[in-house]
Amino acid sequence: MAGVVIGALSVLAAAFFRRGLTLPVAVPDAAVTLVMALTGRTDGLPGLLAALQAQTLKPRRLLIAVESADDPAYRCVCEAIPNCALPIELILAGLAQRAGQKCVNLAAALDRLDAADEFVAFIDADIQPQPWWLSALVSPLKNRGYGVVSGYRWPTIARNTLGAHLILALDRGIATLPRLGWAQAVWGGSTAMRRETIDRLALAEHFRRRLSDDLTIGELARQAGIPVLFRRLLRVPSPLSYTLGDAWRFGRRQYQMVRVYRPQLWLLALTTATLQLACWVAIACAFRQPLAGFAAAVLFGLALSKTRLLDRIGVQLGHHDQADILPLQLLLCVAKPLVDTFHWSMIIAAARVRSVAWGHVTYRVGGPTAIAVVARGAWQPSEH
Repeated sequence: MAGVVIGALSVLAAAFFRRGLTLPVAVPDAAVTLVMALTGRTDGLPGLLAALQAQTLKPRRLLIAVESADDPAYRCVCEAIPNCALPIELILAGLAQRAGQKCVNLAAALDRLDAADEFVAFIDADIQPQPWWLSALVSPLKNRGYGVVSGYRWPTIARNTLGAHLILALDRGIATLPRLGWAQAVWGGSTAMRRETIDRLALAEHFRRRLSDDLTIGELARQAGIPVLFRRLLRVPSPLSYTLGDAWRFGRRQYQMVRVYRPQLWLLALTTATLQLACWVAIACAFRQPLAGFAAAVLFGLALSKTRLLDRIGVQLGHHDQADILPLQLLLCVAKPLVDTFHWSMIIAAARVRSVAWGHVTYRVGGPTAIAVVARGAWQPSEH
């Protein structure tokens, strides 16, 4: 069955991902400016700033761009600055009209780059980077073999909710998949490039017409023929506390972005998820047949093996889950048909994208560069 093949391949992908995974050698000093868009209530900001100050490669400065002084993030940053040794510049970007607010914020931050900036790293507010993270992100750029280096999040549990565990189970699997070069799907929460590359791609100009920052970077790099390195080691802890509804909306929004900017990647995800779900349906329809029972046992066994592998990978990356996380993830493997259904529903819900709700803003989407803000609601906790 196709579902068994897909499950086996995902386990192999995790096994190959783990092979040879070692901590990086520290990079010599480099002038790295960090760029971050921020909105809404951001309780994790002090922890992030502490992690940035603990980096083996010290950042030159941090540019934080918020929508306006009315944004709750503005007060969070103002309160954090006096307690942070890292130089921070707070930027008011203004209200987005024809682009995503995050993209407008990033564009405003890029306008503040100066001649002393050698490298620029884009980060999200909800990451908890390891001390060697920035060194591992920037070091491949030193030899000019690559123009862009990117990683991916390594979801962790901040609050034991069903939504958080579902996203953890799905996203850790995605984190260990081989990066598809033709997709150029970089992750905006941990991406670095040389300053000259930012100028060459005219990123600030493009951001002011786009909804997605990371998919825009990947597409522009592909068009310009700039090599992108997707570094395995760069799986950055990112805590989750979603309710079930929040988890579903987060996943749908991610697939909406992919549907607009990488339709071929969305189609691949849909095909894979549909085949997995069809396998469970076939097993249910033939549940009295010995072959159906065998296939179900194999699928459950593969899910359990993959979950254990993912747990070990997290340890190698420097993150240790709380003692109750692995048993709950293993228990979730027993409900694998429901997990696959949950995943498929998010993908299929993104099949036709007319509007996207992101944080407190709702956008009308007519195409990759046809973005319009249609509504602004109550401020939400920071989303990326």
